[in-house]
Amino acid sequence: MSLTRLVAALPEPLFSRYSIERVLGVGAYAVVYQVRDQDTSESFALKMIEKEPMRIRLMLPQLAREASLLQAHADTPHVVQLLETTMTSTHMFLRFNLCQESLEDMGKDHGPMPEEDAFRWLRQACVGVQGLHASGVIHRDLKPSNLLVDSEGMLSICDFGWACTEQDALTGQCGTPDYAPPETRGNAARKNDVHTTKVDIYSLGGCFQHLLLGRVPKGPKDLPKALSPATRELLGELMHADPDERPSIDELLARPQLAENLVEQLLSTWRLFFDIPGLAATRKPTMQEDLSCGFVGMMA
Repeated sequence: MSLTRLVAALPEPLFSRYSIERVLGVGAYAVVYQVRDQDTSESFALKMIEKEPMRIRLMLPQLAREASLLQAHADTPHVVQLLETTMTSTHMFLRFNLCQESLEDMGKDHGPMPEEDAFRWLRQACVGVQGLHASGVIHRDLKPSNLLVDSEGMLSICDFGWACTEQDALTGQCGTPDYAPPETRGNAARKNDVHTTKVDIYSLGGCFQHLLLGRVPKGPKDLPKALSPATRELLGELMHADPDERPSIDELLARPQLAENLVEQLLSTWRLFFDIPGLAATRKPTMQEDLSCGFVGMMA
């Protein structure tokens, strides 16, 4: 159940510009609609948050922080782009580009992923997190449903409702338990456990674990039987109970499994140049392409 109630129509000034097409998702604090621009017929995602329940729970500063952090990261790769913020006396509305699906949807539709595919998505998520951490921002609620994928196979991190900065020195419970580290979860969330960027590292591990399983994980040790030893070891580091033992986002991106592949770089370039949607995300290179890419690399 959400603290924000569903509406049949948007209030002004949005009513005259956008019509509701369907509900995309219902969260603890917000409802996300797919809306259509009545002039251009273009569809968008519109996040609606009801102010009064947030005010009663002293959460209005959190609401303002979400909009501020999104605006500050408008040009950060792999972070959802906030297009418009609208305030009324009763609600706050955040408008975004519409994505095709989330990684959670992908798991439901296709089941467990091979390690190679899961690492490809993890790398995109890590690049987005790297941009956040570089400015001291902690997302604090990374999970597959908050990792959106557009029609070109590009991932974007969304839902900054729990986000904060390291300077805020926040403590206590937050996020989603299935992907949250011990320092933010349940009785283990002690008041002296200040949240750092290592919160997101644990959650990235939980997201990667979900992709490999094709479902919500049942704890850090819930892993596929055929998992490679190197991947098993990496997950152990990401989801270590001690935050200090987890790698930083820069250290994580330096791991061989997350190094950007030359073939994928060239495929991404070809996709953009020839306007082939999703090529880099959906098709593996043939041996001939692999050899050709190696030749191109040597000639460069």
